[in-house]
This record gives sequence, C-alpha cells and structure tokens, in this order.
Amino acid sequence: MMLILFIRIQEGFAAIDISSNKFEGKIPEIIGNLKELHSLNISSNILTGSIPSSLGNLRNLESLGLSQNKLSGQIPQQLTTLTFLGNFDVSHNNLTGPIPQGTQLTSLNSTSYEGNPGLCGDPLPKCGNQEAPQPSPSTEEDSDSSSARTLEFDLKFCLAGIGSGFVVGVVLADVAITRRQELFLKIVGMVRLMIWKS
Repeated sequence: MMLILFIRIQEGFAAIDISSNKFEGKIPEIIGNLKELHSLNISSNILTGSIPSSLGNLRNLESLGLSQNKLSGQIPQQLTTLTFLGNFDVSHNNLTGPIPQGTQLTSLNSTSYEGNPGLCGDPLPKCGNQEAPQPSPSTEEDSDSSSARTLEFDLKFCLAGIGSGFVVGVVLADVAITRRQELFLKIVGMVRLMIWKS
C-alpha cells in the first residue's frame, strides 16, 4: 500500500502529511526521490521495517515525523546530512542502537526519541547504560498545558480565517452576481494591493 502511494505522489510536493491513516508495510526507498520535500509526517500508522537511508537525499527537509509506528533498526547515518532538519520525531517505535552523533539529531529534545528502549547516545543516556531518565511529572504536565494552549491559539486563528474568508467571499459573490463590475474590480484591486504590500 505504501509503495503504490509514494509512486503516485508528484516529486515537486513540498509537504506531505499522511499521519493517522493506519497505513501498513515498509517505507519505500523511492521516497528519497521527493527532493523538494520540506515536511514529511507519516506518524501514527502501522509502518514496519527500518527507516530508509534514502531520506538522506531530501536535502530541503525541515520536519520529519515518524513517531508511533513499528519501525525497527537503527537511525540511518545518512540523516546527518539533513542540515535544515529542525523537527524530528521517531518516538514510540522499536528503534535500537546509537543516535548518529555530531549532528542536529543530537541537539533535539529527548522526547523526539522516547519510547525506543534500544536507542542510546545524546540526547539520551550513553550507550551501554540502558536506564533512560524518566521525565518528571511536572514536565509532562507543563508540556500538556503548553500543547493545549498552542492548539487553542491555532484554533482561534483558524476560525478567524474561516470567518473572514466567508465574509469576503459572500461580499465578492454579491458584487459579482449583481454585475457591479466596477465595484468588483475596485475591491479586487484593493485586495491585490494589500497582498502586494505585505
């Protein structure tokens, strides 16, 4: 199912989010051909196998979400070439081995790697020490409340955008339908000017 899906995706896409879809199977190596990709989120599926080393070909990748799957094996060394990668989440998989060192992968928060008892190395405990530090309950509560505030903030902006878009659409439709072309063109010109200035 995954192989067919990625073959049909155009190579020029900048963002792909197919999270929470119950996709099964392995992530195909062909995914490395999507070279214009800036964001890839395939979290919360039932993906198995290893993380494809071809993801290292996605030089523009800024965000990679692979969490909550059943991925196994090591994090490929090729991911160290992704210099723009600022958001990386492989939490809650079955990954093992050392996290590639000396890269931005070691500067990320340890929550990006939690739920993988076989992973080790910065930012997790050193390899050979199997005890991972348990986050304090207050940290989890702070994270939950921060996430809730962010969601509430995003929802307000989303609703404001939908509301204002609806009002503008109704006004423009009314002007266009009643054939007040002069007023319609004036409004469109003002909108273009506002967009051009910003």
